[in-house]
Amino acid sequence: MKKSKMVQFLLFFSVLALILSIIGVASIWFGQKNHQVKETNKQTTQSETKVDKKQDTFKITALGDSLTYGVGDTEGGGYVRVVENFYKKTTKNVENVNLAISGARSDQLLKQLDQKEVQNQIKSADVILMTIGGNDLFRGGEALEDFNSDAITQAETSYKNNLQQIYQTIRKLNPSAPVFHIGLYNPFMTLENATEMSNVVAKWNMESQNLTHQEKDIVYVPTFDLFQQNGEAYLATDKFHPNHAGYQFIGNRVTEVIQTGGDGSDDGASTSSN
Repeated sequence: MKKSKMVQFLLFFSVLALILSIIGVASIWFGQKNHQVKETNKQTTQSETKVDKKQDTFKITALGDSLTYGVGDTEGGGYVRVVENFYKKTTKNVENVNLAISGARSDQLLKQLDQKEVQNQIKSADVILMTIGGNDLFRGGEALEDFNSDAITQAETSYKNNLQQIYQTIRKLNPSAPVFHIGLYNPFMTLENATEMSNVVAKWNMESQNLTHQEKDIVYVPTFDLFQQNGEAYLATDKFHPNHAGYQFIGNRVTEVIQTGGDGSDDGASTSSN
């Protein structure tokens, strides 16, 4: 009887030891697995937040439509090149990454901001340049026929909603780099309804300017006045985009804003918007 109890006792502890061993092995395995998962997540996070920027380089990231792309400038570079050359006067290494797409509307730029590479270029920027809205407004010339219609009112509402999201997205990706949004001008000053079209352009500019005050370090740079007088002399052969002299005009305005306090401060934003 005593022998039977002893056997049962030893059997019980043998089973218990086996269970504890299994638990111990499982704990080690799960611990290693969790560590591997954490390391993988850590590496993934580091990869996602990695930004593309060379060391000791001042980076300009340019966004928007054909005006930022430089369409019409026979010598190339557009106003972005003017701003780049301005920074090169005081900064040794300046990098210009132009992500603008000719013909882009505000909804298309907003969608472009979802792209990981575009986000990385924004994250690593020291300054951001942007033009948008011309294609929303003019719509390939359609606005010249219906600038007082419901269609243009609807386009304005959509543009404002998109622009607000664009501002918020850029600021979320890069909280510190100043953003210079170059405003609209009226390229149709020689047409019969030029005054009416200018009024619409001015209204869109005012709406955009008001939105800049809702976000930190976003400066609206006006160009409307640059093309009101003798604007045709600064347009390319398509009579819509600036020529080389016109882009120089715009680039000089941007650098003037930068030099006079357009660094993203409240005073700079107010000054540049007048």
